[in-house]
Amino acid sequence: MVAKPIQKLAPQTVATGPRIVFAASIIVVIAFAAITHYALPREVLLPATVTFIFVLGAAIALCASRGPVPPQFTYWEAAGLLTAIGIVASIMVEPEDLVRLVDADRRD
Repeated sequence: MVAKPIQKLAPQTVATGPRIVFAASIIVVIAFAAITHYALPREVLLPATVTFIFVLGAAIALCASRGPVPPQFTYWEAAGLLTAIGIVASIMVEPEDLVRLVDADRRD
């Protein structure tokens, strides 16, 4: 059996763009939640924040579709993480709060 000689691999460049975009997205979501905490009723805060997370994930996925996929952490993975966070957060939305919100709109 013949073994291949060990070759020195070229230094891999770290994809910092997607990591920065993901971290900035989390900071923007926290700022959005803090600002809307005072502007919206409590029942609407979590659904609005979850919707904002999904919009950010979709925007990042749109940017990801424009370029090649490198082997490191990519924009696709950043969009997927935001989507997963949005799904987990949407589980915490109380259906009764949304029913009250829709009922209030119908009465007006």
